[in-house]
Amino acid sequence: MFSTIRFASMQRWPWLLLTLSAALLECFALYMQHAQGVEPCNECIYIRVGVLVVAVAGLIGAAAPRNLVLRWSALALWLSGLGWSLYRGHLLLNLEQKVREGAEASCARFKGFPEWMPLERWLPNMFEPRAMCGSVSWTFLNQSITFWIWIVLLGMALVAILVALAQPHHVDRVFGNK
Repeated sequence: MFSTIRFASMQRWPWLLLTLSAALLECFALYMQHAQGVEPCNECIYIRVGVLVVAVAGLIGAAAPRNLVLRWSALALWLSGLGWSLYRGHLLLNLEQKVREGAEASCARFKGFPEWMPLERWLPNMFEPRAMCGSVSWTFLNQSITFWIWIVLLGMALVAILVALAQPHHVDRVFGNK
């Protein structure tokens, strides 16, 4: 199994599939915002940035998948983007729970992105927070959009971990595969 995963990680198409998956998540978020009226909060914006990092990781991996340095760089970026997004999603899920229990919807004041990359000014329709953290305006199967995106990101993280574990040549011997 690990040798198959390692072989796949050295091909261009899985990395492009990763980029496509992240792009589709971003498109879904924009659809929910602009077509369904589900405005993003601070944490939602941070999750979007993490997903954008995953898309960039896919492009780096696709550029030269057989190059060990680029492949490991793409993997590190992939795991970092997902880790960031999962962390922010977890914070937001906790806030949503507090609001369900009667607390006020709130979040830390968004201070903006760094001066060298002011995404909220360059692309306000994508990166400008417009809602309070913790308020839920859309559900599917009685779960918020945050929950469903968190589940998708968790699945992507599990795949990333498998890909990372498959990289060393000795992994097959460790797990008893030949």
